[in-house]
Amino acid sequence: MAQTTSSIFRTLSIPDAALTAYHAGKAAMSRQRYREALPHFEKALSSPDAAAIFRARAQEQCGVCHLWLGNYEDAEASFQAAREISDDENQQARARAHLGDVADSSGDHEKARSLYTQALKEGLALNDLLVTGRAQRGLGILNHRRGNTEQALSHLTQALVAFRQLGHAPEQASVLSSIGRTRYARGEYQQAITAHKEALRILEAMAERWRIVRSLNDLGECYQALYAMPDALDAHQRALQLADEQLYGIATIKPHIQRNLGVDLVESGRYEVGLAYLKQSLIGARSEGDREQEALGLYHLARTYLRRERGDEAEEVISELNAVAEQIDSDRYRALASFVQGELAFARNDAQTAVTALNEAILRAQSSLDRGMLWKLHAAMSHVVGDHALATVHAEIAADFVRQTAEPLQDAHLKESFLSAAPVVAVLQAAGANPDTF
Repeated sequence: MAQTTSSIFRTLSIPDAALTAYHAGKAAMSRQRYREALPHFEKALSSPDAAAIFRARAQEQCGVCHLWLGNYEDAEASFQAAREISDDENQQARARAHLGDVADSSGDHEKARSLYTQALKEGLALNDLLVTGRAQRGLGILNHRRGNTEQALSHLTQALVAFRQLGHAPEQASVLSSIGRTRYARGEYQQAITAHKEALRILEAMAERWRIVRSLNDLGECYQALYAMPDALDAHQRALQLADEQLYGIATIKPHIQRNLGVDLVESGRYEVGLAYLKQSLIGARSEGDREQEALGLYHLARTYLRRERGDEAEEVISELNAVAEQIDSDRYRALASFVQGELAFARNDAQTAVTALNEAILRAQSSLDRGMLWKLHAAMSHVVGDHALATVHAEIAADFVRQTAEPLQDAHLKESFLSAAPVVAVLQAAGANPDTF
């Protein structure tokens, strides 16, 4: 197994000033003060007498700071420099995994996949759990983004095992959050909530404020999917308050929170306020170049327009959503686009187009195993198809997906919120299903 940084440093001759600067940089990073950390690591690097592996580690930390700050070119340059400073095999593998993170964050997902795959091979060969875990996590996130949720969970579970063996709490929390998001994308809300709550406990113990914001946002999104709107609204309002108190990183997370607040408020009947949040979220996502958040924002904006019978505005937004979904190249977002396209067609009494669009959405959602979307799609299809027998089949399928969602729920309050929500009640009544048996 690879040695830890602290154990390596104890065996080296490092000037006191350089070592002090390095530790000052790490302390600043632990407080999410990445801009403040950079000068400390640069000071550590300025000592020519320091061992190569020490300077490589300092350069690596510069890269991590730049990555968190969104300075992707500087991050890549730092990680490449870390590889050039030291020919240590573990250092080479660490830098490669980080370069995968840069490629992923920059939107070059194929390059990221190649880098993570190579880092995984190197990590396994070196028995380096840190590199192995980071590479597995990166591959898990890439597969989640493409809708390959089974493969994503496989990678993420292996990453969690590696980080638990290391006792690396921050990495455990990061992977748990990714597992929670993947479970959410599959409509497995109880497992998602469990993962997010475990991540939140770790992050609160470490006072990782930036990541606490993300964790609260993710947890609130699970409540939102279960129609527990007061719980969702509370989590998202807390997340936004904490985000506004942060000095760094809020631009990347704020669009996520604003989108969720918009959905919470729309579902609670506060349409205009919710619409304002959705529009703010879309502006922020586009400013950050976050295509996934842009797609989700467009989807919820289209649904809000449809609920307010603003078909022309919905049509414009749906056209934008289709374009973004193709750019992301993910079945999940194509399914969202087809879903609202079908709802718009149905609102305009174009049943044939609606059936075609909803069928396409169902096929896409099935490939990504999104139960949360599938019950809604089959419920919508039961209203669109003209054949009564076929409509009944779709209603029964929708009810079965509702059952699969409700049965695992351990919190009686959440279960009641979900099963008593108007769209869910309508599905169960149409299928003649008894919620008391779930």
